[in-house]
Amino acid sequence: MNGQVRAHIYKHFRDQAAAPSTGDIASSLGRSHEEVTVALDELAASHAIVLRPGTHDIWMAHPFSGIPTDYTATVGGNTWYANCGWDSIAILALLGDGTFASKDPLTDTTNEWTVNDGVVTPAGVVHFLVPARQFWDDIGYT
Repeated sequence: MNGQVRAHIYKHFRDQAAAPSTGDIASSLGRSHEEVTVALDELAASHAIVLRPGTHDIWMAHPFSGIPTDYTATVGGNTWYANCGWDSIAILALLGDGTFASKDPLTDTTNEWTVNDGVVTPAGVVHFLVPARQFWDDIGYT
């Protein structure tokens, strides 16, 4: 069951550029709301997804974000929210060539890069404030 729920979440993100609701998952898979919430809790406990605190709303299914962020990936006119710059690149790796953008928190300007045949232009540097081994200590901040 968890595998079906997880697969549905990713297909929905891919096709709709948004997180599915618990009701959508239940309806699409022919499962009860309770079965789906149990599966979501188990997926969250295993770090396969992140739920919004106190809810069964999907906050993150890496690399996709279920809420608007300052990081986006655009392929063929469709735009997905990502959790960070790294996830923006990952969305393009999954879905194809396109652009990714991030908003600079200091200047409020948007920086944009293009990926074509795996080549990112212009070249740049991604800086992580937190070591990867500590990402799950506070995944909402990381």
